Amino acid sequence: ELLRDPGPLTTPRSSLRPLLAQLIFVNIFLGLAEGAFAQARHYTLHESRPWFRSSAVRASEDPYIQSHYGEFFVGLESIRLLAADAAAVFDAAWSQGDSLDAQGRGHVAVTVATAKVASTRVGLELTSRLFETTGARATHGALRLDRFWRNARVHTLHDPVRWKYHLLGNWVLNGKRPARHDWN
Repeated sequence: ELLRDPGPLTTPRSSLRPLLAQLIFVNIFLGLAEGAFAQARHYTLHESRPWFRSSAVRASEDPYIQSHYGEFFVGLESIRLLAADAAAVFDAAWSQGDSLDAQGRGHVAVTVATAKVASTRVGLELTSRLFETTGARATHGALRLDRFWRNARVHTLHDPVRWKYHLLGNWVLNGKRPARHDWN
């Protein structure tokens, strides 16, 4: 029902379809980041060695590696919360039916754009930086840990996130609701 062609984006409700697509991207990026995190964590716990200058016996005991995982966790939790909030705002708008107005649609657009920006940033950062926690041996092609970054990078190029920053900045500074587009 939601993914079929909505026709012209002439009403606030009909123009929710592009926002659903953006929300799907948010969850794709979240899933890639979660997958990368899980595999890197497993590798760190079972295969990684601490750096030779570290006093840690196991890589998982190294305070720098622990700090990276703390950063990764905060990023993932941020995306999870933003994605859940955006989904709830979207659902509430959808349930309004034809009574949804431009202001309500604008609220959905801002909420989804915020989640999209965060999921893009965190997804790309985590999938790239996971090697700082796993070590050089984890770059071996057979492990394919790089696939998470590659998949995130391909999908994040679909529509440039820099335009989301512009959209959000225009809303924050000037109170301008995001215009309706195929990507917004």
